[in-house]
Amino acid sequence: MFKKRSVATVIILSIVTCGIYSLYWFWVAINELDSVGHKSIGNLSPIIQFILMFFYVGGIFFALNANDNLNEARAQKGLPAVDNKILYLIFAIIFPLVLIALVQNEMNTLAE
Repeated sequence: MFKKRSVATVIILSIVTCGIYSLYWFWVAINELDSVGHKSIGNLSPIIQFILMFFYVGGIFFALNANDNLNEARAQKGLPAVDNKILYLIFAIIFPLVLIALVQNEMNTLAE
């Protein structure tokens, strides 16, 4: 399932390392979300999704895939689905650190 990580630690490490830790976090999150939900736009492998993170569209793909995979994890636990696509897309475009915080918080909630 998901590994619990402190949201504050993830954000602080992303800032202190000038984004290097956020790339690591995206790689881990993509793999964890894909292993739980198995949903990806265009059936992209986690490696392709990560490579797209170096381009502007990667955050958009991640936001859409994260929402779908988190909803799949909720369904597996018998929880209702929550549609956060628009919220995730806005933060992926404008302020990715907030997207990281939101997705990690959801992953922590579902890890319990």
